Amino acid sequence: MSSTLTELADERGVVGRAIEALRLIPVMFEQGARPHPPRAVYQAYLAQSDIFVGLYWEQYGWMGPEMDVSGLEDEFELATGLPRLVYVKVPAPNRDPRLADLITRIGDQALVTFRHFRTSDELNRLVSDDLAVLLSERFAAARLAVVGPRGGTQPLPVGRTSLVGRGQAIDEVAGLIEGPEVRLLTLTGPGGVGKTRLAVAAAERSRDHFGARVVFVPLADVTDPDQVVAGIARQVGADVASAATPITALAGQLGDERWLLVLDNLEQVIGAASDLGELLTRCPGLTIVATSRSVLELRAEREYPVPPLPLPADPATMSIEELAETPAVRLFVDRARAVRYDFALTPHNAVAVAEICRRLEGLPLAIELAAARTRLLSPAALLERLETSLDALGTGAMDLPVRQRTLRAAVEWSVDLLDAAERSLLETMAVFVDGWTIAASAEVAGISEDEALDLTDALVRHSLVQLDHADVGTRCRMLQTVRRFVAERLAARPDAADIQRRHAQTYAALAVTADRPLRGVGQRDWVERLQADAGNLAAAVRWHLANDQRPLPHLYRILWPFWSQRDHLADARTWVDQLLPAADSLDPQARAELLWTATVTAREVGDDEAALAHRARLAPLLPEIQDPYLHAATLLSMAWTSTMMGDIEGALREALAALAEFEPQNEPLGTASSALTAGSLETSTGRQDEALQHLRYAYDWAMRQDNAWLAATAQVLLAGLALVRGEKLNARMLLDDGLELSLAAYSTQLVTLCLATFAQLVFAEGNPERAALLAGAADGLRRRAGLRVYPSLRQREAVLTGRLREALGEADFDILFAKGGRLTRPEAVATAHEPPS
Repeated sequence: MSSTLTELADERGVVGRAIEALRLIPVMFEQGARPHPPRAVYQAYLAQSDIFVGLYWEQYGWMGPEMDVSGLEDEFELATGLPRLVYVKVPAPNRDPRLADLITRIGDQALVTFRHFRTSDELNRLVSDDLAVLLSERFAAARLAVVGPRGGTQPLPVGRTSLVGRGQAIDEVAGLIEGPEVRLLTLTGPGGVGKTRLAVAAAERSRDHFGARVVFVPLADVTDPDQVVAGIARQVGADVASAATPITALAGQLGDERWLLVLDNLEQVIGAASDLGELLTRCPGLTIVATSRSVLELRAEREYPVPPLPLPADPATMSIEELAETPAVRLFVDRARAVRYDFALTPHNAVAVAEICRRLEGLPLAIELAAARTRLLSPAALLERLETSLDALGTGAMDLPVRQRTLRAAVEWSVDLLDAAERSLLETMAVFVDGWTIAASAEVAGISEDEALDLTDALVRHSLVQLDHADVGTRCRMLQTVRRFVAERLAARPDAADIQRRHAQTYAALAVTADRPLRGVGQRDWVERLQADAGNLAAAVRWHLANDQRPLPHLYRILWPFWSQRDHLADARTWVDQLLPAADSLDPQARAELLWTATVTAREVGDDEAALAHRARLAPLLPEIQDPYLHAATLLSMAWTSTMMGDIEGALREALAALAEFEPQNEPLGTASSALTAGSLETSTGRQDEALQHLRYAYDWAMRQDNAWLAATAQVLLAGLALVRGEKLNARMLLDDGLELSLAAYSTQLVTLCLATFAQLVFAEGNPERAALLAGAADGLRRRAGLRVYPSLRQREAVLTGRLREALGEADFDILFAKGGRLTRPEAVATAHEPPS
């Protein structure tokens, strides 16, 4: 190991520990015998070393007497005959020009592994990965000559590219196979997730534990389960011809000694599982690592599901450095550089690269294929193509197995291993969007739940369906690459239209079931449940718009509380507008439900003109509405829109009338919403005592029903009232609680209402700069979500904006307001939570 001793002391320690973790010995200058001349010491060490590791940052290093170059450069040149791994720390604003020149020359040498790093964690990962790959390549030739005690064996394959993002998985798998309790470990997962490479890397890590008896057995081309044992026997050098049976020959070769067999691609020969079970019984020293898209179902088996690579959580809010550290993005960049040496993550392509990785769900094969496309396409252009075609990724390297040269081939290989019933259900499940439940799959497929359960279990074992365990229950899902492929097959089936109809009817029925819970007890749980099926509900609405519009007005009215609380109003408005031309042909109840939904949706997104136009068509229907809930809800919508016309007193009368109708119906959502509306209007008209009574009444209703959305609204409106009354400390306490409740309710409208009220509080506390930031943040988040402040609160926010402009001056206010408008939600929340200055 070569580096300057002072500036890179910590990094030297990191690299030393990484080397020792691979059971190698790091040799550093400070370990040398001091009486000897320094140059003689490092020359002697280099002569006995197998690998050279260089760490460089800013200093050029020590220069001895009569030396033309520093010891740092001299060591590098003396190591010419060794594999050389060089790691350069960045940034380096004060780098010695001589070191800069050396680094440039190193970077031009094709036979040197050359990488930049920023942090010690990144350095540790790079060194560990590079050394593992290098050792595999450097000593592969020696392993070819290894002969086991009873014959020749097949060495592990040598990886041609670095294994990115699998350090923890390698440790876990190696730990399992070295333990006495695991005899058979099956690595499962979908095609292209990296099962083979993980198995080989873990086997390499465990080589010292098993010695020379580590054997790789490729089985992808074996189609007859009866030939599996014979294939293994050949790989370990057993004499099959002279034994009674292949398993006898194999067991005799393995004996009681410690062996590790890596059996690759067992999925198409699962029938050999019983032979493997017998082999484990007869050979007590044997450990098997199998890769398969389905488990073997042996009692000795331990499954290790290989996950996709971790993805960036929110690319739009992450720095380039944070994105670059995400394993999926690291893999993309690494493979892109293989086809474009100058490829780098930049402000212009980082979000597109991250979105490609997210679209491909962290599947390594898919990411590698996508990265190879950067030879011809920019990340943005590639992302656009991915939206339309499974074949957009093209073909991979020629040394990949045929089944992995395209994403389509990888998926088709898995699907073709299914029996007819399993394949039929898998194709049917392509109709679902973002997951499904067993009950829904049975209904849509037209089979019993027991049958759906058994078939789904088989699909999970084939790694074609994944299970997510959440508070809303267990849900099934497919990787989008799998779903896109089976969706093509579903579209070609004669029963495709029937499947789509049953899917739409299933989710229309789910919405009807949610009607009462969304308005009362269980509202939070049902919002979560509907959010899990938001994609399926949207697909059902689109199907009904195209095929059968009759249920839609009622479904719109039912789903509106969910849509408004979970930021689905932009889509909802599109669906409502598509149905509005048919409003006059509907019966009075359906027409009223449609116009009510149109009115309140337009009001929520800030389109006053449309809201008032829909109200004008809805108002004459009020005497004809027989449904008590809809009648009260219509009165409340009148209150909401009267404020747009400046009729605050009329709006208050309508809100109180709606409250009087909702209360005897035991309608928690309607009752609390009416009380909140009345309290807000009373605050703006100076009726503080009445406002306090109504807002507390609404808050009590919300807490009894465990409704975070209503409770948060009440808290924020109570905070606004507290500000009017001069109670700043009380307002801050209410806003802190209200903001947490708003975040828990996942509502942009509520979060921005909190931020706008925080702006009023912060200004009252004497901090106009932060108030302008928060006002801008509320405005920016609303604009990005397609929302606008409630009409009853617009005057209050307009007054605040005017006072801030006056306090800060026009130019400074505009700068701070615009800066706030660029804040992300977490940044805006952090700004709001800052203590008063």
